[in-house]
Amino acid sequence: MARWAESFIDPRAFVVDDTGFPKDGVGSPGVARMYSGSLGKVGNCQIGVSVHAVTDWASAAIDWRLFLPKSWDDTTIDDKANPDLAAEIRRRLARSRIPDQVRHREKWRQALDMLDEITGDEQDDGWGLARRPVVAGAGYGDTTPSSASAYRRVGCATCSPPRPGA
Repeated sequence: MARWAESFIDPRAFVVDDTGFPKDGVGSPGVARMYSGSLGKVGNCQIGVSVHAVTDWASAAIDWRLFLPKSWDDTTIDDKANPDLAAEIRRRLARSRIPDQVRHREKWRQALDMLDEITGDEQDDGWGLARRPVVAGAGYGDTTPSSASAYRRVGCATCSPPRPGA
């Protein structure tokens, strides 16, 4: 998809975004109560982090990652203080067939992982796409000094400020 998007739409930039998928239950992988822009509030949802190749006339999502909140990562809690919760998290991970090495990772870090993969050399398991300016929302560039520095490394042109009232 990414190579098709590069050849067909000749993207001018990469856009980093996340999308909430409202859910009624808690059985789907990564579901938790968290803020979703799709809902406009905190709700039960999954979050997908994505990178899109864009022009002024087209956009193509070329990479997606499921965001796993801390409540889905047994390494973020004290097993001794709450062994039942740790066991429940491990059961959910196994039921959802989430590999052991997949853990909670901040959305901005997931975005950087994808950008590194997209623009990385093919001999290093990258996709070999050309570097382009990166446009992302405030939640992706204003998180920490290290995230801002990392975004500059991959060419972040704009990290837009939050909307008033958001």
